[in-house]
Amino acid sequence: MTALLLVRRVPPARLELTRTTARQWDAALAGDATVQWWELVDPAADDAAPPAALAALRPDPVTVRLAGVATPPGQRDRAVQVVVALIDALRATSALTLEALPSAELSAILRDAGFLPAGDGRAVLEL
Repeated sequence: MTALLLVRRVPPARLELTRTTARQWDAALAGDATVQWWELVDPAADDAAPPAALAALRPDPVTVRLAGVATPPGQRDRAVQVVVALIDALRATSALTLEALPSAELSAILRDAGFLPAGDGRAVLEL
């Protein structure tokens, strides 16, 4: 049986675990101290259990910027899953748009999650 995975903003008590996990998956993203972390987790798992995937945001009341996604190697499906769950969570906020300046790899993930090209290399999704 597959565990139900939910997205949530990383609680302060899990930030060190998040940073450690992110360093294993994407060292450049993990080194960005300006991002807000969101995690895809099994809500029934122990608090010491690592997330299934991570998303890093630069929040704004209207336009949220996706800085990147971190997953274990070969887990592209988890990257799409965390982005889709994040979109659903952000729809409950005042944000109107989620945008990113994606790399080639992230572009395919965002396209699968419903983002559209917006010029200047950006990809956007209206919430």
